[in-house]
Order: sequence, then structure tokens, then C-alpha cells
Amino acid sequence: MEDINEGLNEGLKTVFQTIKQNPSIQAKEIADKLNNRPIKTVEKQISELTKKGLIERKGSRKTGGYWTVSDTLI
Repeated sequence: MEDINEGLNEGLKTVFQTIKQNPSIQAKEIADKLNNRPIKTVEKQISELTKKGLIERKGSRKTGGYWTVSDTLI
């Protein structure tokens, strides 16, 4: 199995860890928790993590949030 750390830069790792520690968090909240990281940057990082199958979105567009798919520590 491929090491989950491969291909993840520090920015992606911090977004993943933030989602892991705060299940159902929304993109705006992630940006705020990461010292006001630009929302567009967070959205791109979320998209990349979703494509890699590490996170998923649950719930409605307005009230839903992001969850980790994997319990692997990174």
C-alpha cells in the first residue's frame, strides 16, 4: 500500500490534520484555524485531498462539512 505521506506537502498535511481533529468542519473554518489561510487555497487543498480519497464531504452545501476517510496518521 502506498504511503499516505507520499505526494502530500505541508499545506495538505495541515488541512488534513485540521479536518481530522474537527470532523464536519467547513472550508471557511479551516481557513480561519490555519491563520486566515486564503479560502481559495484551502478549497484547492480540499479538492486535492478529496481526489486522493483522504477526505469526503458529507451533508448539504450549506450545513455540511468535511470528514477524513482514513484514520492513518500523517
